[in-house]
Amino acid sequence: MGTKHLLHVAEKTDPLMVCTDQQRLFISFIVKGDPTKLAAQKAGYKMPEKQGHQTLRKPRVQAALHFAYQKYAKAAQITRKKVMDGLLESIEMAKIQSDPGVMVAGWREIGKMCGFYAPEVKKIDISITTKRVVDQLETLTDDDLLKLVDEGSQVIEGEATEVLNELDYARAASEPDEAPRTAA
Repeated sequence: MGTKHLLHVAEKTDPLMVCTDQQRLFISFIVKGDPTKLAAQKAGYKMPEKQGHQTLRKPRVQAALHFAYQKYAKAAQITRKKVMDGLLESIEMAKIQSDPGVMVAGWREIGKMCGFYAPEVKKIDISITTKRVVDQLETLTDDDLLKLVDEGSQVIEGEATEVLNELDYARAASEPDEAPRTAA
């Protein structure tokens, strides 16, 4: 067996094995709840803020982090269902105590777990013929467009928003000064 094969097997069984000692130390601090900069500092990185974020983006480190979180959850015997049940129980207790703030916070967490706050993505495929019509309409002046409407052409009112793909969101996240672009 070659070294590449052994690394591949190690990566599949325990992704922490293919990380450096410094990365494993960094991951252990992240899993314990330390912020990225502090975890990188404790792990001995010379430029913790920059190197911590760079380390988090590495696929092997992401896989190792996911593995470590699963390991901790399994050891603590915590499942999504148990977390959900605990939140629902807390909401019921808050309801009995007439504490709407706590109830809202509980429901917010449940909404996050269920993915209700994720943006909705609707994909519209445009055929070549439709693309030609759109290109022709874009070349018309406002007056010409109004004439088309007056002639009885069917008009559909709507609103368009540019949806960023995962790569655009990753770029936006790495550039804190810029928010993701949207077009109305």
